[in-house]
Amino acid sequence: MQQIAMVNIRKGDVKPQGDQIPTAAERNEIDAWVVERRKVIEERRIDDLIRTTDHLNLTAQWVQSKATDEQIDKFADDLLMAMHDLRSVIVRRKADGLMKK
Repeated sequence: MQQIAMVNIRKGDVKPQGDQIPTAAERNEIDAWVVERRKVIEERRIDDLIRTTDHLNLTAQWVQSKATDEQIDKFADDLLMAMHDLRSVIVRRKADGLMKK
């Protein structure tokens, strides 16, 4: 295997590496790879969000049943602020979506 190009997934930019210039067939393969890679990244992002929800549920259960006051003091303010920010964004986005309908 020899590196023939650098690819920026977000922008889709393909920069030839050194003296290598991708052929049309190689460029088609690169483009197909970029499309597939973006799908994988999006699937992983959604999976991370699902796991985050699971972690929040587990955290709620732990706080309810096992956490000490000292343990809660270590994370409560940061977690509450993050949850508030997330809630604000989600509510705004959902409201925007409803307004478009």
